[in-house]
Amino acid sequence: MALGIRFKINFLLVALLFGLFGAVGYTQLSITEELTVEEMGRRGVAMLAALSVPCSIALANHEIERLDDYLAQFASSDNLPGIRPYRLAAADLVSLAVLDLHGRVLAHTVETEYGRVLADEFTKQALASDKPLVKKRLTAGGQKALFVALPIISGLRWGTLEARFSLERLEGKIERLRLHFLGITGLAVILSILALSWGLGKLVVRPVASLSRMAESLRVGDFSSRVEVSTRDELGRLAEAFNIASAQLHEYTTRLEEKVRERSQQIIEKNRELEEANRMLNEQAKRLEELATTDGLTGLFNKRHWMERVGSFEVMRARRGRHSLSLMMIDVDHFKHYNDTNGHLAGDELLRKLARIIRNTLRSTDIAGRFGGEEFCVALIDTDIDDARAVAEKLRKTVEAADFDYQQNQPGGKLTVSIGVAELDLDKDDLEALIDKADRALYDAKARGRNRVEVWHPGSKD
Repeated sequence: MALGIRFKINFLLVALLFGLFGAVGYTQLSITEELTVEEMGRRGVAMLAALSVPCSIALANHEIERLDDYLAQFASSDNLPGIRPYRLAAADLVSLAVLDLHGRVLAHTVETEYGRVLADEFTKQALASDKPLVKKRLTAGGQKALFVALPIISGLRWGTLEARFSLERLEGKIERLRLHFLGITGLAVILSILALSWGLGKLVVRPVASLSRMAESLRVGDFSSRVEVSTRDELGRLAEAFNIASAQLHEYTTRLEEKVRERSQQIIEKNRELEEANRMLNEQAKRLEELATTDGLTGLFNKRHWMERVGSFEVMRARRGRHSLSLMMIDVDHFKHYNDTNGHLAGDELLRKLARIIRNTLRSTDIAGRFGGEEFCVALIDTDIDDARAVAEKLRKTVEAADFDYQQNQPGGKLTVSIGVAELDLDKDDLEALIDKADRALYDAKARGRNRVEVWHPGSKD
């Protein structure tokens, strides 16, 4: 009978100790792994946020080839800024890519991926999101990896940064901790059984039951429970050991919770700083873009940006797709007389009002700009010469009917415009040739009495 009780107590002790240490160890390892993955995700987002600054400038300037250089620099921990989170994130970096709004790879740390359209579920979610996206998932090869994505400019879908971080190093650390914990647990169980086996008897059952209740409390996370020490033998010492272990676990858990709170607060503060920095960068980028592309007086595109936009994109798009593209050249009739009679401030206000009329008359797809002085240019997208003439005539009539200050001082008592219209020859013309045609048509309109629309034809004057 005594051997049976000893066996039962030993069996119960083994089960409780393994359960106790297993629950605590598994919980601790799970928390550690989860916190580490979360921290890696935050560092990955921080790294991508830092990378998004030069990438946004490169995209704004259409310098796509520079994206590969930026990715190469950020993929190497030696070239990263001297900030610890960036270097730690780069240590597990597997790949880094810049995607356009359709998921096409503009730049990638793996050369063979360039130009490929990514259509996996994570990429679809990343392209649809205007916020950072972090997910832990399996790769095509079955390895665990952390995927991080971030819009290059918050709130604007210019492009998306996507990074993949390997979790193999983290999994290796967790596995080593797990083996270490199993060794400690096994040793603790063996020592406990040897220590308690000498004191088995009638007086053992109650202390063991007490210890069992305490172990159960520890298993559910109540580290405040203690065992009353009534003897100084092995059971008493074991009870003291349980009390010490419980106190240490309680202290450790308290410190860990405090550290987690402190770290969470630090992360919140850093996120606020990053958000503020991102907001300021967005404002500066927007302001720089406005200064570089718009005319300060009218708010329309300036000549340089208009020429670049239409010449580098719209003309080539029209040729590739065989789409119509027409151009209007608009000039204010007798503008010098208006300026000399009413002053330059009145002339500036006239140009601003005329720019508003042009914007309100055109479609959102048409591209208007100030070509210089009182001359404006408008690219009519997907518009043939007949429709372009109709648009020009509508604009001319709208200007003629508008109420401008001091218009009664103009010849004829009204402020008017002359408009030249031309259509792009898809097989011959470039932008300069199209502008020349529209300018000749404008000259014809001026020569034939002003306040009229003329369409370019081969006989138009130089």
